[in-house]
Amino acid sequence: MRLSLLLLGLLAPSLILAADPCNPRYYPDGMVCVCDELWCDTIDPLTPTPNGIVQIFESDRDGNKRFVRRLQSFNGTEDPVGQVWNVILQPTTLHQEMLGIGGSFSDAAALNLGRLSPKMLRDAYTSFYGATGAEFALGRITISGSDFSTRPYSYDDVAEDIGLDSFGLVDEDLLFKIPQLKLAKELAAQPVKWYGSSWAPPAWMKTNGIVNGNGTLRDGPGSAIWESYSQYLVKFLDAYKAEGVDLWGMTVQNEPMTGFSETFPWNTCGFTAAMERDFIVQHLGPNLRSAGYNTPTNFSLMILDHDRVHVQNWTETILADPVSNEFVAGTGVHWYGSDSVPVSVYDEIVARFNKFVLLTEASMVFGEDPVGLGSWYLAETYMQDIASTTQHSVAGWTDWNLALNTSGGPTWAGVSERSAPIIVSDDATEFYKTPMYYALAHWSKFVVPGSRRIATVPVFPGTSDFRVTAFLRPDGSVAIVSYNMFEDDQVLNLTVPNKGTIKIRVGAKSFNSYLYY
Repeated sequence: MRLSLLLLGLLAPSLILAADPCNPRYYPDGMVCVCDELWCDTIDPLTPTPNGIVQIFESDRDGNKRFVRRLQSFNGTEDPVGQVWNVILQPTTLHQEMLGIGGSFSDAAALNLGRLSPKMLRDAYTSFYGATGAEFALGRITISGSDFSTRPYSYDDVAEDIGLDSFGLVDEDLLFKIPQLKLAKELAAQPVKWYGSSWAPPAWMKTNGIVNGNGTLRDGPGSAIWESYSQYLVKFLDAYKAEGVDLWGMTVQNEPMTGFSETFPWNTCGFTAAMERDFIVQHLGPNLRSAGYNTPTNFSLMILDHDRVHVQNWTETILADPVSNEFVAGTGVHWYGSDSVPVSVYDEIVARFNKFVLLTEASMVFGEDPVGLGSWYLAETYMQDIASTTQHSVAGWTDWNLALNTSGGPTWAGVSERSAPIIVSDDATEFYKTPMYYALAHWSKFVVPGSRRIATVPVFPGTSDFRVTAFLRPDGSVAIVSYNMFEDDQVLNLTVPNKGTIKIRVGAKSFNSYLYY
């Protein structure tokens, strides 16, 4: 033990990260880290440590820590004070393979980030995707307009253009999203899985003739309209590929059940599970394969892309059908309104169908203030959901808008303002990394694609206020993510076969990531 402590003391100075620290600013709801033309905080790449040494990265509410790093050794003498949570890792028992963590390239995100100077834009995407940032591995791309656009539009607004002769990308794609996707790809620490989601087809393809409200695709399965819309989605993939952005996958339709609401305020198109099945089998699946998107072998077509309450109906209708099952790689889910269905439903679906579940959207509003600059509460809700869903077979987690303005927009619908990991100032001379950004980074930086969740005793360590989740990374190292929502310190008493035990202080109101090799 003395040798281990001596080794720790000798190594510690050379192992301290040289990351640029947070430039803090305080708002009524908490602290943000400010980035401007001269400064932006970083998180250095993870480096291996000798056997028995654990790297601990901590962010907290009251101490204003952001990825503060310290080292500790297994079988050391530390005996911190606090409620003790005993967790035993079972490294030979592995669960789902992870796809990663990421965020979404909405029009609003790209327009806001596009207001920044070239240097600050590069800093923003380094913060998200770079080796000195969060190392995101997923990126969701809106297919034409969404609620977070400045206008309702599609890629072909010429009525009855069944052959899609007028199809074309727009300025939001060509001037903002695609250049920023290329920048993110250039800066990314690892290959990124880009996937598309459509909010609505061209209005003339819908039964109600507008992008929002109660409306479905006209004329039914087998019709020219259904075929045209499937070709529209393929044309989007081809158009992005021609611009240098290859997509890993797509969802069939964002929030399909909202298309049956008469008053739904923004872009939507109604699909029941049976309608989506028929659209896949008769149109979209065959057309994707004909165009070279061989789902699910080299392209990931995902169903649902809506709330957990719909997941049993969708999977039973589409994945239990042997024909539609052959086209589908996985199921996309949103986190809204999830309390009515237990999270364990994801375990059942993955076990039954052997296809991944990916969380494709989450977002937050802070009371009457849609942004809540500095709110720790918003970040805690993200930590809770990522932990609970990954402990129940979910393979990845995608946030909604990467960045928004200080009003939580822009949004043409006018009723959907939100918060985001990065908020861009009104004059675009600064951007603010909110606690939500650091919450996501505590997962994305450590739980890289190809990681496998490690079984533990107890099976689900902790409670909704204190949770611990462990992963075996592709390089053989082990990453553990925990959070503490209590107002006082807690103690993680971690036992690992062939390594021993370590007692780690988990600070009050903190997020923590641990890494050992």
